[in-house]
Amino acid sequence: MTRKNTSSYQRSNHAQKSREKIQKQSERSGDSKPDNNLSPIDRSVLRSGLSYDSFVRLLIQSALSRLTIWTQADLDRLLLLSERLGLDPLNNEIYATEVTTEAGKKSRVLFVVGVDGWFKIINSHPQFDGMRFVKSSPGEDGLPLYIECTIFRKDRKVATCVREYMYEAHTNQGAWLTHPRRMLRHKAMVQCARACFGLGGLYEPDEAERVCGGVRLDYDKKSKSLEANQRCKFGSANSKPMGSSEIKHWIVQKL
Repeated sequence: MTRKNTSSYQRSNHAQKSREKIQKQSERSGDSKPDNNLSPIDRSVLRSGLSYDSFVRLLIQSALSRLTIWTQADLDRLLLLSERLGLDPLNNEIYATEVTTEAGKKSRVLFVVGVDGWFKIINSHPQFDGMRFVKSSPGEDGLPLYIECTIFRKDRKVATCVREYMYEAHTNQGAWLTHPRRMLRHKAMVQCARACFGLGGLYEPDEAERVCGGVRLDYDKKSKSLEANQRCKFGSANSKPMGSSEIKHWIVQKL
């Protein structure tokens, strides 16, 4: 579904039925606690306190704004992840972005959790018992060689510790040029949270940029290789045939 079809999507019978179900649920329960019998979008609308149309419009302007085209399945996946992690897609704590592998093929949708979203996930976990950062001494460029993140859990005796190195993570572009220490700290925190709380299938913004950049670079290499092969074939097809004397001269040179 493209953003151009938003108006027709909002005017659909599904929207009207969803508003009626949400209204009945609110009147029956007397609070904003969502019912599991409702669809993911109905539960999300109920939690937000907004009208159905307002919620969909704001969602398209925020968490879905980076997609040129999206489906109902993409919307459901985004809202289910938001619900499971306790994140607000309207505030860009989690959002969807796309990666185009090759021209003419369908884009792959990635779900990205912003830095504020990662902080929210960590702090809201019931077993979270504190976090500590350790920075190494600076190298020749004045930047720390590594930053180490340690997360403590109430139900474990041994803490989870992850160390991220500057020379491996630094990309020499974007925020890495202006805020390298902060970027490395965020990188260490995200990797430590993944290992500590078992968070998979999620990307942080820097990783999403690397994935998109890596795919584009790989695609450019394939395109250049294909063009070179085509030029070689074209050149060989249009080259003049050698005469007998030229062939003899070529054989003598090879011998």
